[in-house]
Parts: sequence; C-alpha cells; structure tokens
Amino acid sequence: MTLRPARHSFAPLRPASRSLATFLLALSALALPFDLRAQRNPVGATPGSPAAIADSMVIRGDTTGALSLLNATVKANFKDAAAWYLLGLIHWERIKEVRGNAFIKDKNQIKTVAAADSSLRIATQLAPDSARYWLSLSKFNIGSGYSTVLFASQGNARDAFKAAEATGDHLLLAEAADLQGMATWRRYEASANRGLTEDGQRIQLAMNNNWPRDKALDYVKSFVKKIEPPTGLSDFKGALEKFQVAVDRDSSNQRYSRHLFMALAERKQWEEMEAVAIRRSRQFPLDWQSRLALGLARHRQQKFADARVAFDSALAMMDEGEREYLTRFTRILRPAPSKDPQLAGGDAQSFKALPEGQRRGLEEMYWYMNDPLTLTNENELRLEFLARVVYAEFRWTDDDRRMRGAESDRGDIHIRYGPADYEVSVQGNANFQAATLTSGATVVWAYKIGLTFFFQLQPGFASTRLALNDQDNVEKMKQAVPVSWANLPSAAMIDTIPMRIARFRARGDSSDAVIATRMPVDSMLRGLDVDRAPVDFDFRVFDQFVRVQGVESDQQSFRPDSAVGRPAREWTRRLGPGINVVRIEAMQADSRRAARAMARLMPTEGSGFGMSDILLGSKPSPRNAATAPRTWRDVEITPSIGEFALGSSLGLLWEVYEAGMKDGNAKYRVSITVERTDRSGVSGFTLRVLEGLGRTVTRTQAGRDKFTITFDRTSAAAGTLVEYLSLDLASSPAGGYTLRIDVQDLNTQKRTSRTTEFRIR
Repeated sequence: MTLRPARHSFAPLRPASRSLATFLLALSALALPFDLRAQRNPVGATPGSPAAIADSMVIRGDTTGALSLLNATVKANFKDAAAWYLLGLIHWERIKEVRGNAFIKDKNQIKTVAAADSSLRIATQLAPDSARYWLSLSKFNIGSGYSTVLFASQGNARDAFKAAEATGDHLLLAEAADLQGMATWRRYEASANRGLTEDGQRIQLAMNNNWPRDKALDYVKSFVKKIEPPTGLSDFKGALEKFQVAVDRDSSNQRYSRHLFMALAERKQWEEMEAVAIRRSRQFPLDWQSRLALGLARHRQQKFADARVAFDSALAMMDEGEREYLTRFTRILRPAPSKDPQLAGGDAQSFKALPEGQRRGLEEMYWYMNDPLTLTNENELRLEFLARVVYAEFRWTDDDRRMRGAESDRGDIHIRYGPADYEVSVQGNANFQAATLTSGATVVWAYKIGLTFFFQLQPGFASTRLALNDQDNVEKMKQAVPVSWANLPSAAMIDTIPMRIARFRARGDSSDAVIATRMPVDSMLRGLDVDRAPVDFDFRVFDQFVRVQGVESDQQSFRPDSAVGRPAREWTRRLGPGINVVRIEAMQADSRRAARAMARLMPTEGSGFGMSDILLGSKPSPRNAATAPRTWRDVEITPSIGEFALGSSLGLLWEVYEAGMKDGNAKYRVSITVERTDRSGVSGFTLRVLEGLGRTVTRTQAGRDKFTITFDRTSAAAGTLVEYLSLDLASSPAGGYTLRIDVQDLNTQKRTSRTTEFRIR
C-alpha cells in the first residue's frame, strides 16, 4: 500500500486550486487512493443522468451551463439527490474563500452560502444512506465561522459514520471516523481542564487591572479551583477511539495518523505513541511524520539517543521546505527588535537580514553553546526544540482553517517555553468587561519561571487566540524571556565547573588564554559503592564558525571518598582572532552526573596601547632570577579560579602593551583598587602589596571597605611590559572583593584598565 501524504501531511497548506473540477474531485473522492479517484464517479450519479452530464460539463470548464442544467433538473425532479449534491458542491466552491468569516457583508455571497447549505442538506435528506453526502455536509459546516453551525457538523459526522458502517466501505468509514473524531475533539477542547470560580467570577484583563503582572497566577488561583480529576475525559476517549478506527481502516492516510498522534500526545501517552509510530514506520519506511512522532515520544521518555536517531531520519526524508519550516531558528528569538539597549540584537528581524552563511553560523553557535553536555552524542536542548515544534504541529494544526500548529498562538508559546506547568480553563471571555460567562472560555497557562498567558477559546473551534487585552504584556514577556529550557530534566543534573580565563596578546590578532578550573569530582562520585571510579574530562575551543580549534580529552580514576575534593586543572591555549568559545566538561558515566563550564570570548585589541587580562593565582616569581621577564610566560604562577583561603596571598600577573617611549624609556602609573562587595560581618580591611621580589609597595590609600595603591614605573622601552606582584590578605575578612587595575601612560597620557573579582573563604 502506498502512503498518501498529500493534503493530510505537514506539507504547507496551499490555497485550493481554482479549478472547480479539482475541488469537486477532492471533496467527493474523499480518502480514495490516487489511482482510484479517476475511476470513481465523483457525485454518485447514474451514467447519463443530468447530474453525470453536469459533472462532465464542470470538468470541461462550463460551470454556468452545469448550474443551469442542475437548477432545471431539481425543479423538474426534486428527488434527484445527486443533482442537489453537485449543485451544493458548485455553490460551495464559489464561496469557499469567505466561508470561514463570521460576518459576510456581500448579499450575493450570503445567498450562495445559503444555496450551498440547503442543496447539501436536501441531498442528505433524499439519500440518508449516502456517507459521502453526509461527509460533505459535515465538512461544509466545519468551514463556518459560527459555533452553532460547527456543533451541527458533529451530528452530520455521526450520520456519515453510521452510513459508512452500513455500506462496509473501509475508506468512507475511515474518513467518517476521523471527521467524527475531530468533531468530538472540538467539544473536548471546550470542556477540558475546567476550573470552578467563586460567585460566578471570571478572569478580567482590562487596562485598569488592580493586580500586578507578576502576580497573574496568584490572581487566577484566588478565585479559580481546578476540577480534579480533569474534565473532558469522556470526549477525549471518544475522539481517540474514532481516530484509532480511522487509522485501522485506512492506515495509509497521514491526516488520520496525525490526529491519532495528537490525541496520544495531549494526554502524554508516550509509550502508546511510541508503539504506534514504530508500527507505522515499519509499514511505511518513508513516512517521516511517524518518525517525528517517534522522536517526540522517545524524547519525552528521556530516551535521548533514540530520539536523535528518529528526528535525524525524519529530517533527512522530508523536502528542504518542510525541513526549514520545522527547524526554523527564529521561533525562539525575540519577535522584534527591543527598545532596551541591553536586549538589542538577537531578534528574528535582525537574524533574517543576515547573509545565509552568517545565519547558519549563529544558529550552530547557539545550539553548541546551549548543548547541556558535548560528552554525549545528543544535544538535548535541540532535541527539546524539535519535540516542542512537532508537538505543536500535531496538537494545534487545523486543516480546515489552513492553520499550522507551530504558527498558532499556543504553538508559539509552547515552542518558546515548553509544556505549561499549570493549565486551567475558565468559563467567560476575558477580553471584554460586558462579556457574559457563556461567551467562550479563557485558557490559562502558567510556568514556574514566572510567566502566565491567557488564551481565548470559542466553543466549537479547535483553536485559541492570545487574549486581546493581554497582547502587550505577552510581547514584553517575549522580549525579556524569548525562550526557556527549564522543563528539560537533563539540564538539572549538570553541575557548574568554576572557571577563570586570562588572555594575553600573541602574534598577529591571536591571543594566549590561561584557563583555570576546579573540577567538582566529589559531587559526581558521591554515593558510588566502588573502590575507584573513572571521570571523563573534555576541553574544547571553537571559533566563531563553530569549528574545533583545539580539543583535549582524557580520563582519570578517583576514590569516591571525602578526600577526593575538587582538584584544580588548568590549560593554556592559543586563540585565533574573532569570537572564541571555550567549553570544559566532566562526566561520571555510572552516576550519570556531569559538570560543565563555558565562556564566549569576544575579540581583544591586537595592537595599540593596552593591557592584558589580570591573571590571579599563587605568589608570582620570575622563572629566571637573573633575567627580567619579557612575557607572562617568564613568570612562575599557579593560576586560580579566584578563590583564596583566609590569610593567604593573592598573586597578580598582567602585561602592558605598546607604552609610549621617551628618551628610550616607557613611563606609566599603576593604580590598584580593591573594594569589598560583601559588606556583611566585620567592616574594614587592610592589605599589604608586595612586588615580585618581596618588597612592600608604598603610597597606599586605605578606607574602611576600599583600598587603593598607586606607584610609577620606568622601564626600558619594549612592546610588552610584564607586571607581577602579590597581595597579602592576612588581615582581610572572608567575602567577595572587586579588583581594578588602572594604567596611565605618562608619556602619552593614554589610559587603560581591567576589572576582576575574587573571594576569600
């Protein structure tokens, strides 16, 4: 059997062909295989009858002649059901573009809608055993913009199912079952997850709200009590049963299977969804929709390796347009440029304006920077993104209104923030003060990260809209928090590796980086009942195009006891020009615990007067006492992450570049300022500053919580001047400190500075 994606797959929903013949064939043939449609009488008319002749006229393009013949036929023979049916289809085609509008102003269009409705209804009354007629009437009513007409389509679908059962036509029965399932699903949407309100209250989102936005969830819970167990379960089960019947009777139809996946995903029936997807993938090896469902189900069961395989195979099978749609990076960017300078950039409009190569590089960089652990073969965050998009497509795609799930309001919020932590539906429209409790419902989504969203649901429709009076608030939330991955459980298992990086100028535009870390091995080994346990370490440097510029991996064995502590590790690497990314990871496979550190390093100045970063560490000393250091490499120092024991010394090492020369000498002034940032406990502190040879530096200005020392240097002119000294912390209390070094070139009056932080424990 051939899989029939066509209009039932995730393929973009294109406007229907203007050809009336194509429209009639698509409606009448229903779910028939493509090779059989041409052989099927599209309206069930007897060969040679007026309806059959009119149908052939439509195929030739003579719609006017067909209408004239059909009108004459039904006047002469009112009981000609086939003529009425074809007449209804022709009128439907003429107004299909405006059919979904709640208000139609054009009188001729109103008459055409009425003619289509009455013609199709008469056809079903004259031939009540025709499943095809009932299906068309149900579909016609689904296209209405009124809830009452939409609910009427449920009865039409039920009659279609009964008629199809009686005929034993599996394809008609599958179409009828799916249609009845969707009719029941629309009823489920309006009744699911209901909450009771006190004294008939409803959610109000008027401009004069007297509750702050960050208290939105508290406001809802103050008068809404969610019903437990959740409401709507009966309708859900009814819809699920019909979707299963549709897939059983016509397994080749992707629309039916998508509706089945929708229902299973809605109630988080991941194991059942996985089983269905596996079965369909074996039955239809090229069905990428089932592989997407398989990836979603496995990801939600935290089978990340299997999920990656499923998603990768699905993306490889689909065409470029569909692949771009499902992986569209702008879905998690800010929707528009921010007015806040701190949030400038990183928005969808700016991203789209970039050249293709740069867009691709930035997207790859984002996923790399946000990969929870590169020691595994999976990027769990990107898998989460794909899972969210696929869920949105399954859950909120509305074929009848040409709405794809990822483009819907709920789809957008779900892709950005994941499944809601709290969900409730409350009767009443929140948009208008004068709305009654029966005018729709308000769906509330809330997240633990502090975001709450309100959607308006009109009963009978399978879609919602963000509350009109709340859209400004939603845009602000998207600007401040464009995306969150807080729901991903794997991220919570990863510890942080403390890391500090100091950079020094090297040849050309490159730089040398000294990276100091402390590995949290103790937390990764805690609780293991073994004599020794291996820990994997990985160090990588990437450039701005996400190309590996350096990698070092090794494994060490440790005893899982209290003595293991947090060993220090350091690396020195040459970095190229432009943006560089340093990433360090550690993982213990048995405990499934890991830790990581990441830093995105912006380009440094490659020439001109300036200074390096400040390298903190042990007390520095020259490697060769007989020769003055010419670069930082000539100084002996053990790098530190910036944490020092109470009463110890803090070593400082930095370089000054291209100082001005006068009379063959460089002259510059150095000011070192240390200020307490943690003012709790004892106030005030003192420091003693020692040069590399141990001599005390003078000209000290000390306050209660701030210490400044200034001294002048005169050195023989050189492109690089090395400075190193130590701070005696013996009289300094525990807490956080800020250290700032200012350098003024006394020959040119140019200035440069660097600031860093450290902590005494």
